[in-house]
Amino acid sequence: MNKQTLLIAFLVFAAYANAQCASNAQGNVGACMCNQGYYGVNAENGGTCNQCPAGSTTASPSLSAGGNTNGSADLSVCNQCQANYYMNAAAAAASNGNAATAAQCSNCPTGTGNNGVQSQGDVSQCNICQANYYQTAAAVAASNGVTAAAVTCQSCPSGSTSAAGAAQQASDCQQSSTTNSKILFASLCILVLSLSI
Repeated sequence: MNKQTLLIAFLVFAAYANAQCASNAQGNVGACMCNQGYYGVNAENGGTCNQCPAGSTTASPSLSAGGNTNGSADLSVCNQCQANYYMNAAAAAASNGNAATAAQCSNCPTGTGNNGVQSQGDVSQCNICQANYYQTAAAVAASNGVTAAAVTCQSCPSGSTSAAGAAQQASDCQQSSTTNSKILFASLCILVLSLSI
């Protein structure tokens, strides 16, 4: 009898040790949550976490009501846009026979971006310049007949760089370290040549 009990205990332990969260999920067994950008009703082993449509994402992983992992989680928990997307339409829960929908997110224009958005808006949500671009005009939200516009961004001058959202004018673009090294090397070569003449 002791051997049977020991064998059963070992099998239960082995099953528990081999248990894991579903693919695209995280956490501990019994409290698995779909990763951010995924949603599902069951994130445990054997469950499924579905990826949000392109450009949309979820809030941080959560098992609470309205979170991305619970018995009522559906496409509507994909209610945010990823960085560098703006939101054309908000997510909607299923109602009156209509299926749940995710937030409708569109790419920001080239050179523009943002840190992600959580509410419906327009292209003016693209309010920072990407790395290696500088701002020439601020974003404009649509209002009173004014057409929405993203921030206007220009490429940094050749050989210079900027961090995302950091350059407000061309002079904010910094010479890249390789450019500085080349200038230093060229200057040193000219100095050596002039000394040897």
